[in-house]
Amino acid sequence: MYDELNKEKSAIETKMIFGFIIIGISFILFIPLGASGGSGAIFILFISFIGGGIIVGINSKKIKQISNNFKKVYVAAELKKIFPDSSYFYDQGFSETEVTNSGLLQHQDRYKSEDLITGSHEGVNFRCCDVKQEDVRSNGKSTTVVTVFQGRFYEFDFPKEFKANLLLLQPYNFRPFSGLTRVKMESVKFNSELKVYAKDEHEAFFILTPQFMEQLLMLDSKYNNKISFSLQNKKLYIALDSRKDYFDIKPFRTVDSSIISEYREELNDIKEFIKVLQLDLTLFKNN
Repeated sequence: MYDELNKEKSAIETKMIFGFIIIGISFILFIPLGASGGSGAIFILFISFIGGGIIVGINSKKIKQISNNFKKVYVAAELKKIFPDSSYFYDQGFSETEVTNSGLLQHQDRYKSEDLITGSHEGVNFRCCDVKQEDVRSNGKSTTVVTVFQGRFYEFDFPKEFKANLLLLQPYNFRPFSGLTRVKMESVKFNSELKVYAKDEHEAFFILTPQFMEQLLMLDSKYNNKISFSLQNKKLYIALDSRKDYFDIKPFRTVDSSIISEYREELNDIKEFIKVLQLDLTLFKNN
């Protein structure tokens, strides 16, 4: 299986390298020829530069198709082993409105979401997917594309009834919120690791028990301060800004059995969130 896949992938990568070489040569020669005023040569180099980019782009899409075909078979199979009551959609995700309504992310110029997983574990319904947001910035002379968020976005049923929305963000993630105020918890450590925004201060203290805060800090530490939480409409949302494209096969990386292990590890994150945050408990629910 892996030998055949890597052979097909290697042939495509060779074409990508050829495209990169054309781009590099065109760029290197463009500067001296531009200084010498050779307009004809510059035009040819410009065309070759564009051509190299097209070669790279076409073959990048072919790698993506190989990845999608692989995921349809192997991610789905691993998912069923871990979560029998689940479904996988490699080409679907959350809408940007769903993501931004959580309060964890803001609208950006470019948005992409894929690798949607839906299912249930220990009575807890969940959904998760890959999300990538990019901001296109221009100063009038040049344009740059900045990745604002790239990682997994999760939605879980939350067992504890609450009436007001609650956000828990990283200290560096500052922005104003309409109708929300900053709430300081009694734990100095918790306040230094996560910022709490709530519509109602009493509601924040009701939800964030000492045990729950300890569990949140455990996850914050494990994921290197790249995780944020939102509670609203009886749901818990988690945004994990890992800067990873989780399930895709990457160019110039040999595919072997380790990729299946990575699939399992990433799928088991869902189990860990449910277990650590005790989302399967119903003792707090009101009748």
